Amino acid sequence: MKKLTILLGLTFLFLIGCKGSSENYSYTQPTNLQHARTEILMGAPVDIRIFDIECTDAYTDARCRLLDEAFELLFDMEQRWTVNDVGGEVERINEMAGNRPVEVQADTFYLIEQAIHYSIYSDTLFNAAIGPLTSLWNIAMPGARRPSDGEIEAVLPYLDPTRVALDAQASTIFLEEGMRLDLGGIAKGYAADVIGAFLLDHDIERALLIVGGEVLAIGGRYDGTPFRIGIRNPFSDDEAGIDDYLVGTLPVYNQALVTSGTYSRYLAYQDTLTFYHHIFDSRTGFPFDTDIVSMTIIADTGLLGEVYTKVVFGMGIEAGLAYVEAHPEIEAMFISADNGVYLSTGLQDTFNLLLENTFEIRTP
Repeated sequence: MKKLTILLGLTFLFLIGCKGSSENYSYTQPTNLQHARTEILMGAPVDIRIFDIECTDAYTDARCRLLDEAFELLFDMEQRWTVNDVGGEVERINEMAGNRPVEVQADTFYLIEQAIHYSIYSDTLFNAAIGPLTSLWNIAMPGARRPSDGEIEAVLPYLDPTRVALDAQASTIFLEEGMRLDLGGIAKGYAADVIGAFLLDHDIERALLIVGGEVLAIGGRYDGTPFRIGIRNPFSDDEAGIDDYLVGTLPVYNQALVTSGTYSRYLAYQDTLTFYHHIFDSRTGFPFDTDIVSMTIIADTGLLGEVYTKVVFGMGIEAGLAYVEAHPEIEAMFISADNGVYLSTGLQDTFNLLLENTFEIRTP
């Protein structure tokens, strides 16, 4: 029996196991062919696996070169969309705030256009104009700190996404003085979509892209059934064994699964013994006050999956679950601080709970 598990970011992925082993939610591939590569990009491990091709050093199958080409695309997108290094398109937009519009490539314009659309649509529960606030706190980065109330209050007027000027004809973005974009809540999802489209255009029928807490599935298992993705136990540490690491598994077929939570990036403020997570409410300037510890969205695209994890997170479990039920294009799973698991209707018959002695499936 051969078993392969991959731990990347917030999810576990079960790929290969013993045929008929429903306990392990795994399967046996008839030829076990896959071509894989892992790099650290966009602040997270990025793993791409293409199935049903065999690659040797000679690369006799032309499709074997697709992984290298996919990572070249990812390297380029990271450089252009990051706000942590100078020289990228988004950072140039921020630098030119109050001075002049900045012309950007077509994919960058589309990404920012979508980010601003959903920022306005969600009443800033998701907000791409949150840059002045995130750079003030700088959580999970060098210099992270709890700003003073006065500092926070001072940046709130600059977090208004309606003040971002988009010119589609000229492909330019203009920010008013004091504003900054931060696409950290959407860029990885869109980058996965771009790579997924690239692989499909080159006749890849089965692949998995894993970017930290996000999984994009092209197709499913060799037998036509969905991949099963494991959801991390948010209360376990990195040293936990596999028996304690997974709350359960969810099926994904030609969809994106995105997990976000309060436990992965945070600031522990010693002066008041306060814990600040990294998902901010741009209306208050502080992290959302929520009963959600971890939440997972399944959507048709990585972009939508990332956006909706932020939108629904800000609502809390009860209102968030009601919101998901009213939006049939998404499904959701929530984990509460008291070990409750809450599932939208479409996941109630497909979720497999693994830690029955620790977690309990509930309704609000």
